[in-house]
Amino acid sequence: MKKYKFIRMTWKMKMFKSGYRSSEKYGNADHREVIRNMALEGWRFVGKLPVDPGGYGSLMSYDLVFEKDCEN
Repeated sequence: MKKYKFIRMTWKMKMFKSGYRSSEKYGNADHREVIRNMALEGWRFVGKLPVDPGGYGSLMSYDLVFEKDCEN
């Protein structure tokens, strides 16, 4: 059996650097940092799911999906 973890990535607008960032709980990291850190904890990246569509086809947030074998 597997367990899953979802990490929300949200579009953040900064003065010189805009992009999708995780919540403060995960260090306000970009997607590559989140995937690297989760892999170090034994999680496998499965994919991403769009969550919050914006105007004109933009995407305001999405979830990164990770899985791990349960220890039962």
